[in-house]
Amino acid sequence: MREQKKHKIKIDYQRWTFLLSVIGFIGSVGFYIGVLRQVYGPSAEKQKIEELRTENHALKEAVKILIIEKNDDQKGDTYQF
Repeated sequence: MREQKKHKIKIDYQRWTFLLSVIGFIGSVGFYIGVLRQVYGPSAEKQKIEELRTENHALKEAVKILIIEKNDDQKGDTYQF
């Protein structure tokens, strides 16, 4: 029988330390970016407020147009016999 030797890849302590420090650095950068996004990014409440303001402005314009049309219709009815 032939004996097969298994070659185990051994990673020494310095390489493990370097690899884990790189993984930790990448994780800390991701965490920092996430925190910055939460702090300086637009909140859902501010976005909702802006949407409601835009909708409110559009509704006010629609009401003004309807009032003008109603007034025009009433004036037209008084002149027609």
